[in-house]
Amino acid sequence: MVNLSTIASGLQPTNRLYLSDSYLKSTETTLLRYVPETRKSGYIVTRDTIMHPKGGAQPSDTGSIESPSFRATVKKVLEHSGVVIHYCEVTDGAPTLEGEKVSMSIDWEKRYLVMRLHTAGHIVDHAVLNEVGHDLLSSRAFHGPPESFVEYMGKINRIDLDLLAEVSNEIVRASKRVYPVWVSREELWRVVSGAPNMERLPSLETYRVIVVEGVNAIPCGGTHVANTGEVGRIVITGVKELERGFRVIYNVTE
Repeated sequence: MVNLSTIASGLQPTNRLYLSDSYLKSTETTLLRYVPETRKSGYIVTRDTIMHPKGGAQPSDTGSIESPSFRATVKKVLEHSGVVIHYCEVTDGAPTLEGEKVSMSIDWEKRYLVMRLHTAGHIVDHAVLNEVGHDLLSSRAFHGPPESFVEYMGKINRIDLDLLAEVSNEIVRASKRVYPVWVSREELWRVVSGAPNMERLPSLETYRVIVVEGVNAIPCGGTHVANTGEVGRIVITGVKELERGFRVIYNVTE
């Protein structure tokens, strides 16, 4: 595997279009760099991207990048120092013309499922904190197939899964608006609500906060639906005890 720092060296941070519009299925952008790995695979960096890299509790997007001179299938998306790097299988030609205009398309069915799951994760988190304990500290989460979950530190005796599902699906049925806002560090504490572990946030000039209207507002760089009604039915499939806490596992259905 090629060193990611070498690929990103000297490049400006990628313009992540999905931060403003998670519904973008395609875009036109500029090829900045191609670093081959084999004769038919390599790493593509573009000025803009609609693809979310693996991380931030989400799986990598997949899709395609092409131009008149090449076609490539994006197998996974990575990030280094703010630069988004698309690992591709090159199926036709070669992406060697830096500055060339390219077309980027996303695997929409997979992305939309992740958008629903990630939004559901914010809703489930709200249900857990309100029905199990406001003082719980979240440890990590994953919002994508094959298993979505939110984890918390601390021990509990019992969780009513039916109650968590009921509280979560009330929010889904209420069709709450979901939208991002950008705030300064000084504004962050005024805007955020229902977000534990704020002390773990990195020090930034600007933060993106995902607001589920009337429910919570959580710093997040992921992709979400615009209305909780799009999530579908939330199913709480189980709780797993961990060494220092527990995991709430969930899914969404149509």
